[in-house]
Amino acid sequence: MTGTLKVASLLAFTSITRGNIGVILLTIVILTLVAMNLIFVPSLLDGLVWGANDKLINTYVGNLIVEPATEKDLIRDVDNFVPRLESIDGIAAISARNSISAQVEYEEERVSCSVHGIIPEREKEVLNVHEWLIEGSYLDSKDREVILLGVQLAGADRPDIEFYTRSLKTVHAGDKVSVRYINGIEKQYTVKGIFYTEFIQTDLQAFVTETEFRSVNALARNRASSIHIKLAEDADVNAVIEEIVRTGEDIKVLSWSEYAGIVRSMTDSFTVINAILNIVNLLVAGITVFIVTYIEVTNRRRQIGIQRAIGITPLSITLSYLIRAIFYAVIGVALALLLFINVVMPLEMRYPFHFPFGDVYLQVGPIDMVRTGSIVLLVTIFASLLPVRGMMRMKIINAIWS
Repeated sequence: MTGTLKVASLLAFTSITRGNIGVILLTIVILTLVAMNLIFVPSLLDGLVWGANDKLINTYVGNLIVEPATEKDLIRDVDNFVPRLESIDGIAAISARNSISAQVEYEEERVSCSVHGIIPEREKEVLNVHEWLIEGSYLDSKDREVILLGVQLAGADRPDIEFYTRSLKTVHAGDKVSVRYINGIEKQYTVKGIFYTEFIQTDLQAFVTETEFRSVNALARNRASSIHIKLAEDADVNAVIEEIVRTGEDIKVLSWSEYAGIVRSMTDSFTVINAILNIVNLLVAGITVFIVTYIEVTNRRRQIGIQRAIGITPLSITLSYLIRAIFYAVIGVALALLLFINVVMPLEMRYPFHFPFGDVYLQVGPIDMVRTGSIVLLVTIFASLLPVRGMMRMKIINAIWS
């Protein structure tokens, strides 16, 4: 076997050093581009998924959300229930909310939305909406008759936002808006601040303090429409959920991924797109190597026949083409990784892709790079093996006199 490998290595070395340099470079360039695509596309889609999930968790849901078992009910005895939740290992922060449907009016414009009553200090510990203010300031716990609006509701003279035509269009911090609640109460509020998280579901919300909320809905006292929970980094999600379920009745606990809805549908679509693009890339790599190997084997048919006639085994000849294919793949993958790490990633960090939920950065790790290299290598070996095996089945005399 050692002799076979030596002969195969010599044949491969001779083929590469004496081969057509243009064909060799073209093959390596194509494999480099394929490998870069196999790294770039998944890392971009992973970045999209990560960005969407990050906004969902940090501005809209939290890690977990506790809701009443039925939609028409509320979580009761919140003043005692929340401390019991805080005693559970793995829970870092909790924010209880009350919500009510309302219609907000400003001049000739009106929009429908949900107004949430929050305790600002607790809300900051769970969600980071306060970090996305573009006008005004965040709520204080003692605030009355002021409201915090998402930009998709306020408009804020930003015609580029997705829901501008259905927003209040020209509302800014300091303006007064009229809020008509579903229970019939109508109040005037000063817009204390406007936030823009670039996550549409979050930016379609309005917030008042819990104190203000109770003034328009007395039934909200010691009750909550939902409880948002932030977990510690090392928390066991399933264990925390089980503990929460044990602490109260008539509640349901959802993780952020279960609450994702349209975001989960979007990320699932990205996964399908990623798979399709990867298959196309691999087909391009396989077909390229197959064609290059097939043409060379065909052109060297007589030479291969003579090699077999003088005693070089079919295995040695086959291995020589596999070694050459491995050489192409290794060089192509190595170049792709060097370009990706030293050119593409720094460039993308400086000029990130911007999507509706914010800037997206490439997400790639060592495992992704090893997987890409392995896939390209396997496809290259398989594609080069097919034409060589066909030639090895031909009789020696037919190969020589072809």
